[in-house]
Amino acid sequence: MRGRFWGVRGSHPTPMTPDAVRSKIASVIQRVRPQDLENSLSRESFLAALPRWLFGSTGGNTPCIEVRLSDGTFLIFDTGSGIRELSAQLSHQLTVPDKFHIFYSHFHYDHVQGLPFFAPAYNPRSSIQFYSPVPELRSYLNSHMRHPYFPVTMEERMSKSIEYHTLTGSSMNFGSAQITWRLLNHPGGSYAYRIDEDGRSLVIATDTELLESDFEKNPANISFFRGVDLLILDTQYTLGEAIEKFNWGHSSFSLGVDFATVWEIKQLYLFHHEPLYDDKKLHKNLQSARWYAHRLGNTMLRIHLSEEGMEFSV
Repeated sequence: MRGRFWGVRGSHPTPMTPDAVRSKIASVIQRVRPQDLENSLSRESFLAALPRWLFGSTGGNTPCIEVRLSDGTFLIFDTGSGIRELSAQLSHQLTVPDKFHIFYSHFHYDHVQGLPFFAPAYNPRSSIQFYSPVPELRSYLNSHMRHPYFPVTMEERMSKSIEYHTLTGSSMNFGSAQITWRLLNHPGGSYAYRIDEDGRSLVIATDTELLESDFEKNPANISFFRGVDLLILDTQYTLGEAIEKFNWGHSSFSLGVDFATVWEIKQLYLFHHEPLYDDKKLHKNLQSARWYAHRLGNTMLRIHLSEEGMEFSV
């Protein structure tokens, strides 16, 4: 399976400000030397050597993750503002899927606010399938598109081929894969999803404040987390902030490294980034997370910073 991040911020969208753009430009100018401008090759080499936080952006949209199974099944996890970028990308494709399977971790604003702007949902030829363990799935989604908060309702304009699926039990066979879910520690509840396909595993665990019980070697934890190939985890805070904001429902990047180490996870993607952090701060956290993993002796763990547009494969 393969996937792509369309929104990686937590809490609310974080567009880059004009001051932030000017600051990046000024930092680039300070680094440039006359020989860097001699020809197109030297200019490209100069740009390629710039720090990642300076030449690029982590992105400011709220959570939305695309996952495509090996049989072509198109999955979407959460419909934060990032789904608008996914929608725009699909509009430029010659071939667009006619069926979308959308799974929700929970229904806080940052995870649903992009749904009204997902263009395929208005295409009468599209089939939109919504999934959640929460029985109120349909009423919760409809409540976000209702007068006077939005000019049209889901029933008025969206495709008639919409179905709502309340997930029962703990897992289901889904195309060429198996999908498992479990409740996380977050105000109001949030669900993690595990996707297994062709002997490979992916876990999306956004919006969770890790507890001691998450590290316990019990059957439920072992079956869901141990040996996962790729984990996308809420690591919104530094450890100091996580302690200060106890019970806010989010974790730190250092606890994320501890968690990945305990469960022998192969790749960790830091996710649900703090909206107050700029790109430099986020990349500093990434470096600190990698340093901490080595300090623990876990040299096999690969740690990445989730960025908008970034692709991954499992």
